[in-house]
Parts: sequence; C-alpha cells; structure tokens
Amino acid sequence: MRRWRQQTFVQIVFSLAAIVLMLAGQANAQSQTALPVANVGGAWDTTWGGGRAVLDLTQNGAAVTGAYSGTNEGKVKGTLAGNVLTGNWIGTGDGGAFVLTFSADGKSFKGTWGMDRSKTDGGPWTGTRK
Repeated sequence: MRRWRQQTFVQIVFSLAAIVLMLAGQANAQSQTALPVANVGGAWDTTWGGGRAVLDLTQNGAAVTGAYSGTNEGKVKGTLAGNVLTGNWIGTGDGGAFVLTFSADGKSFKGTWGMDRSKTDGGPWTGTRK
C-alpha cells in the first residue's frame, strides 16, 4: 500500500511539472508575437530641415511604400514594427534612411532622416495627418 502511494505521488508530481512547462511554453510563445502595427496609410503634411512635403503612404500589413512631393520629390519604402517605421528614401540624385515613430492616436509622427545609411545625420522629420 505504501509503495502504491509513493508511485501515485510521483506520477502526480511529474504530471504537474509537465503541465507547468507546457503553460510556460505557451506564455513564452505569446509574448514573442509581433506587436500590432499602426495604421499609417494616407496623406501627411511633413517638414524636415528647411523642406516641406506631402507624404502619401500606402500600407500593406507591415510593409509601407509611398511618395513625397513639395520642396523635394521622392519615394519611401519601409517596414512598420508597432508604431515605428524604419526604411529608406530616394530622391532626385540622392537617398538615405529614416526612422519615424507614430503617435498613439495616429495623428502625427516624429523621427529622423539621414543620408546614405545614416538614419539621423539629416535631422528631424515630423508630420501630421492631413
């Protein structure tokens, strides 16, 4: 009888340990899922350096493309992670990189742009939704 109780106790302990490990694995998998991406598609009034432009963005999931026209003209392409858009711009004869952080209410962004591979050496880039 005593041996049966020990075996039953051991089986219960191993079963509980297996359940705890399984739940921990599910919790870890859920914590590693991607953040929902912000809705950044549409027209934005933007300023940078001494320039102004309307930036028209098209969003397909996390992929964002667009074009800007105003003081300068060009195209942008990037990837959205949560509310942060990281990508590249190309203008007439030059190009670079950027990182833009969109506000929680989706009405504005603040970020930086740069020449070539730099995302910051050009200075601030801000925008408000039209």
